[in-house]
Amino acid sequence: MTFFVPSRGLAGIFHALLPRAEEYRLHDPEVTPYKFVDTAIRNIAFRMFHRGISRQEIECKVFGGASAMFAEEISVGRRNVETAFVTLAELGLRIAASNVGGDRGRKIAFATRTGEIFVRMLNNSTKNGTQR
Repeated sequence: MTFFVPSRGLAGIFHALLPRAEEYRLHDPEVTPYKFVDTAIRNIAFRMFHRGISRQEIECKVFGGASAMFAEEISVGRRNVETAFVTLAELGLRIAASNVGGDRGRKIAFATRTGEIFVRMLNNSTKNGTQR
C-alpha cells in the first residue's frame, strides 16, 4: 500500500503480512506496527496528520491480496485487502487506485516524487512444484 501527498512531495509505503494486529496476540503491534495492515495504515496516517496534512490531501493506493498459494475460503491476502479498505474508510482516507485479488502476485515500483506506481504481475506457476 502507498500513501502520497502531492502538495508536499511526501510519500509512504508498506507491505504488511497480516490483516489485524488484535488477531495475533503473540505479536506486539507497538514493536512491529508495519507487520499488520491496520496498524501500518494508522501509523503512517497519524504521522501525516501530525505534520498538518489533511485527509483530503492523501492519495492512498492498495495493491496485493492474491490467493496464489492456498485455496482457502478466505485467504490472508484477501483479508489484508479487506482490512485495508475498512481501515482507510474508518480514517476518512480515499483510495485513489487499487489493483487487488486474483491468483498472481505483484511487484510494484513506487515513484515517490510523482506518486506513480508501476505494477508487474508475477507468474506464480506452481505446476510440478516449481515457482517462477
